[in-house]
Amino acid sequence: MRIRYSMIIVLVAMLVSCKKNLDINTNPVAATSVSPDLLFNYALVAWSSNRTGGDSYIPLAFHVQNQASGGNYGWGASDVYDISPFSTGNTWRGYYATSGNNLKLAITQAEAAVPKNNNAAAQCKIVLAQMMYECTTIWGDIPFSESWNTTISYPKFDAQKDVLEGIIKLLDEAIAQIEAASPLKISSYDLLYKGDMAKWTKLANSLKFRTLMLMVDKDPTKASVIGEMLTAGGMIDNSNVNMLYPYLTESGKENPKFKILKRFAGSQNVFFFANTNVFNYMEPYDDPRIPVYFAPGPDADPDEYIAVESEAEADETTAVINIATLYKPDAPDLMFTYQEQLFFEAEAYARGLGVAANLTKADELYRKGITEALKYYGIGATAIANYLASMPSLTTAAKPLQEIYMQQWIDLMDRPLEAFTQWRRSGPEGSEFPVLTQPSGTPAGGFLRRWDYPQSAELIPNQNAPKVSPPFTTKLWFDL
Repeated sequence: MRIRYSMIIVLVAMLVSCKKNLDINTNPVAATSVSPDLLFNYALVAWSSNRTGGDSYIPLAFHVQNQASGGNYGWGASDVYDISPFSTGNTWRGYYATSGNNLKLAITQAEAAVPKNNNAAAQCKIVLAQMMYECTTIWGDIPFSESWNTTISYPKFDAQKDVLEGIIKLLDEAIAQIEAASPLKISSYDLLYKGDMAKWTKLANSLKFRTLMLMVDKDPTKASVIGEMLTAGGMIDNSNVNMLYPYLTESGKENPKFKILKRFAGSQNVFFFANTNVFNYMEPYDDPRIPVYFAPGPDADPDEYIAVESEAEADETTAVINIATLYKPDAPDLMFTYQEQLFFEAEAYARGLGVAANLTKADELYRKGITEALKYYGIGATAIANYLASMPSLTTAAKPLQEIYMQQWIDLMDRPLEAFTQWRRSGPEGSEFPVLTQPSGTPAGGFLRRWDYPQSAELIPNQNAPKVSPPFTTKLWFDL
C-alpha cells in the first residue's frame, strides 16, 4: 500500500514563497537603479514561480475542481475552501511587492533612459497588465491607480470595473509605445519572446481582447470594441506566439510543480488525481488527451483511467495527473495560448458580440481551437481528425456556447486560475459550465468565488483597505 500523505499548503509554500511581508508600494531592500532587463527577468521568474507553485496553483487546482485531492489517500481530506494565509499573502506580495514593484521600476528607468527605451517599457507594461488581470480575477477590487506610487502610503482599492478599464488603457499605451524598428528592447532576458516586438504586439492585443470578453456581460458597450478587434485582427494567430514561460531539466530550474513532487513525494505523483469534473467530459468522446493528462493508478489496467470527485477518497486504481507530461521538470507555464484566443473568437461570433451572429464562422474557429489544443500536446493528425468528427457542429448543436465552454474547460485543466475565471464568466450563477457540486467538508453557503484579502500583507498595513474581507461566496463585478 502506498504511503498516505496529509500535508497543508504551508509546507509546500516554502518552495516558492516570498520571504517577508512587504508594503505594496515600496520594497525597503529593492535596488533603486537596476537595468530594466534584470528587473523584468526577475519579475517574470517570481511571477511564474507563484503561478505554478504551492501558493497559487495547488489551492486553485483543488477548489476550482480541475483536479481531485484524493482525500486521505492523497493530499488529505480537508476544507479546500480554507485557503492558507501563506497562499493569499505570498500571491498578493508577488503581484505587488515583488514582480509588480520590479516592473514599475523597470518602466520608470526605461522611459527615463537617454535614448528612451520604449520597447522595454512596453514589454513591462504588457506583463504588468497580465498580472493585474490575474490579481483582480482572484480578489475583485484591488489597489491599482495608486499602486507603486512612493508618495502614497496607503493606496485606495479601485473597483474591479475601473481596474479592468485601467488594464485596457495600460495595454493600449504599450501597443502605441512599441517601436518595431528600434534595437532598444529587452532581448536576452526576455524569456517569453526574446525581444520579438511583433509577438509582443499580438500578445497585447489578445490580452486586451480577453479583458473585453470578461467585461462584456456586465458592460455590453464592450461588444462594439470586440467586433472592431475581430475585424482588425492583429492578435495571436499561431502557436509560435503562445505566451509560455520555459522551465528546464537542470536542477533548480525545473517547473515548481515538479519540484513539489520531487521534494515531498520522491518525484512520484501522490497528490493530484483525475477529477470527474474534467474526465467525464473527455471519456465519452475518447479524447486523445486522456493519456496525456492522466496516468492509470498503480493497480489499474494499463489502459484503464478511473477518476474521482473532488474530495472523494482515491485508491490504488485512481488515475493521477500525468507527471511525465504535465508535471515534468521542463513543462512550461502556459500563460496565454493560440487555442485560448480561438475559443474566445468562436464565442464572440456565436453570441454576435460586435459582429453579426455567425455559427458557421464560430464552428470554424471552435474546430481550429480544438485542433490547436490537441496539437499542443503532440496529438497526431489522424487522432485529431477522428476527435473532430465526433464533435457536434455548432450550427446544429442545441447549446453551441456550452460546446465551446466544454472545450475551454478541458483545455484549461492544468491552468486552474484561468479555469476559475472561465467558469465564473460562463453564465449567471447556477448556469455556469460545467455544473459543479460543492465539495464535501466546505462551509455552507455556496461556491468559493473569490479569495480573502490577506491580513498581514494588506488589510492590516493599508489604512484604505477594507476592514474585513468579503465572504468567499461574494461574486466579483464581472461574475453574473
